[in-house]
Amino acid sequence: MTVTFSIEYWAQPHERLTLVGRAADSPAHSGAQTLPLEHLGEGHWQATLHLPSATSPIHYIYSYRLTDETGAVLREEWRISHALHLPAGDMAVFMQDRWIDCPEDAPAFSAAFCDILGQQATAPEEAPQPGLTFSVHTPALRRGERLLVTGSCEALGSWDPKKALPLTYRGQGRWSATLPASAIGSVPTSLRYKYLLSTDAGYTYLWEEGEDRWANLPDSSVYPYCYVQDSYLHLPSRPVRTAGLVAPLFSLRSDTDWGIGDFGALREAIDFAAEAGMHAVQLLPINDTTSTRGTADSYPYNAISVDALHPIYIDPEALPALPAEERKAFLREAKALRQLPAVDYPRVLELKERFLRRAFELQGKADLTSKDFRLFYDEAATWLRPYALYCVLRDQFGSGTPSDWAGWEVYDEAKAAAYLDAAAHAEEVGYYYWLQFVLDRQLQAVRSYAEERGVFLKGDLPIGVAPHSVDVWMAPHLFHTEQSAGAPPDDFAADGQNWGFPTYNWERMQEEGDFRWWRQRFERQARYFHAFRIDHILGFFRIWEVPRTQRSGLLGHFHPALPYSLEEWQEKLALPFPIELLTAPLVHEDELTARLGDSFDDLLDSGYLHSTALAGLYQLTHGEQADYETEAAQRALGADVAAVLAELCTETALIADPYKAGHYHPRIALERSRLFARFPEELQERWRSVSDDYYYVRHNELFRTTALLRLGALTSHTRLLLCAEDLGMIPASVPAVLDELQVLSLELERMPKAFTPTGWVRPDGFPARSVATTSTHDMPSLRGWWHSLSASEQERYYRQELLLTEEVPDEEALYRRIIEAHLASPSAAVLLPLADWMSLDSRLWLTTPAEEQINRPEDPHHYWGYRFPRSLSDLQAAAPEWRTHIKHLITLSQRL
Repeated sequence: MTVTFSIEYWAQPHERLTLVGRAADSPAHSGAQTLPLEHLGEGHWQATLHLPSATSPIHYIYSYRLTDETGAVLREEWRISHALHLPAGDMAVFMQDRWIDCPEDAPAFSAAFCDILGQQATAPEEAPQPGLTFSVHTPALRRGERLLVTGSCEALGSWDPKKALPLTYRGQGRWSATLPASAIGSVPTSLRYKYLLSTDAGYTYLWEEGEDRWANLPDSSVYPYCYVQDSYLHLPSRPVRTAGLVAPLFSLRSDTDWGIGDFGALREAIDFAAEAGMHAVQLLPINDTTSTRGTADSYPYNAISVDALHPIYIDPEALPALPAEERKAFLREAKALRQLPAVDYPRVLELKERFLRRAFELQGKADLTSKDFRLFYDEAATWLRPYALYCVLRDQFGSGTPSDWAGWEVYDEAKAAAYLDAAAHAEEVGYYYWLQFVLDRQLQAVRSYAEERGVFLKGDLPIGVAPHSVDVWMAPHLFHTEQSAGAPPDDFAADGQNWGFPTYNWERMQEEGDFRWWRQRFERQARYFHAFRIDHILGFFRIWEVPRTQRSGLLGHFHPALPYSLEEWQEKLALPFPIELLTAPLVHEDELTARLGDSFDDLLDSGYLHSTALAGLYQLTHGEQADYETEAAQRALGADVAAVLAELCTETALIADPYKAGHYHPRIALERSRLFARFPEELQERWRSVSDDYYYVRHNELFRTTALLRLGALTSHTRLLLCAEDLGMIPASVPAVLDELQVLSLELERMPKAFTPTGWVRPDGFPARSVATTSTHDMPSLRGWWHSLSASEQERYYRQELLLTEEVPDEEALYRRIIEAHLASPSAAVLLPLADWMSLDSRLWLTTPAEEQINRPEDPHHYWGYRFPRSLSDLQAAAPEWRTHIKHLITLSQRL
């Protein structure tokens, strides 16, 4: 069998085109083959592939690459592959292709928007037949529309749209139609044609814009199978606009849950969304966090595995029933937990684990011998086996920290394989295999159910992993374990944030398969979700690193960065004293005596403080906060004095860079420190100038190129709808990078990303390529925010933001106006927390506004136990018009 590929591409003299292809059922990496194309002149490239004759049709997928003379890739096509369905036997096939670039409306081709919102009936690929096949890409059409092709020959209707050839939707934005061999006789070798839409049963047609398309076709007697594969339809893009709800899975209630939201409760949320006219349900992370089995494990962003799902979310009602008496006993305990106002995480986990152990005895062992399990295991083994070993060792040693596991502190692949495959461990290892198998089946079933209801699921990709996670244990070289990820100070956390996660060694990750670790994470998400929120996407530009020896986020620094040497700092600040004094905590005697009292002299005598060349200023000998947490320090100093000295560590002006010796960063927000207040006015001005340039100008290009390298390698290979969480201290390069990569930004009225006179940003100014929301889990709900405003601020909001001149509305009507403004915004998706949808009806104000806030980011030990006061069915019963009201508002805003 021979396949001739032809494509037009205007390249530079030193550039080459290469085809990379494989059979669709072969491995994506090992199964690929490359084929260089020959330049025939005038931008025309061609190559012929010889394949052995097949006994059955072959589905072949391929793409083109532009390389230089050395083979280095200069440019690649977008993620949509060319598709070729080859017939059985020994045939000649001709392909006329167009280069597939990233479209201007890439999100419209995502799984969320194209597959779910379009709800287009998809027909399977037909068996290859001799003839001329056209294909083109465009997102799913609206109900009642048809895609047609017509052109300069009788077989295509001779430009008469009523005689045009209809195309069939094949899925993922691809449409195709075949002229049978019997009709090809009337097709000229030089063909002009266009695609068009029939918009209302053939009475109105919308033609492509621009010049006619063309195809130079070969002799059909030589090439009985001929394909013309176009890139995109030349029609103005139609913006996607939809709405949905956001809720942590643990917060959802149902009439059958066991004290925490589970996959059964998620089905009810999908039903509610569909019946309220919504098309999206967004969750917080649902990865396994089981380390201590205590309340600390309630933190959903502290995953022990980026792949494993949390067993606490298994729906017990979807598993085979236990014997009647046992079932009754479990249900009694579950009912008691279900009636609690918040999640009792340890008790819920203990109950579910006890139940799952029993279910494994009755059904799980048999499941492990099934064909379905074998398929799951074969796909998941690379992460499932280490995860199961981690869980078994965690239980055996009573600790979720591998450094506590004697003999297992360092992961050993051969040792792990021997342990996992040993008959003595088969049952315990098999139990953890089975849990993930059950979770996979249940969540896959929920995903399918959501698709049936026209709802897409949006997951949450945490920026970090737990320092004791299986991922760090297996591959510590991919992480900077001596650093902790966090965030600089903001309006919600004046001390900054220290999340405790190790930061990524991006350079090693790039070396190992061009960010393979991340690409596999994305692929795993796509198994369950149609979209996901990239938590703290700013971390792909740069991450705020806090040394493990520090606790305060104020003592962090950005990485990558361009720190200054001490000589450069001396020159910029023009100090009248040694620059080295600013590299350690520097505190005035007045502050020390006020805070420490009589202990001041003792600290001088014991060496914890020492004087400097500057009158009245003393340095702390130990500038790392962890030094004051040791047993020796607590015993020598006492807890109160140790805490004061740890706090005073933040009075450091220059933060050492851990990657470049002798180089330093300016301490963030030093202007609010006691040390800065002691600076002479001239020094304060110089510091402000240098610090502002450092944080807002100096790194813009570095952050831009860094993000394009990292995100570009990931976004171009996934059909997930990618949505950024881009709040906080935003580099100037972020909007342009997100726009270039077509990642949706996150927009909040109360958090403008540029200066506004009011301190708010009107929703009608949100970008179209964005997700709009009224609040997030890290801040007060809509009601909580409103009640936090003073009377004068509320009045200012009425007049300046809502532009009200008449009498102000009551509180319920106010929330309606705010939500209406968001729904009317240009944003592609308006995804509001469920609590904010509840603000529309005062009968659903069942808690205080403050109680609706899910997380308090300023508290590193916050307990994530929030639950909605009632189930969705109970809320609907309490306010029967609520769901209809939401649907009415969404319909009025003309959102899908």
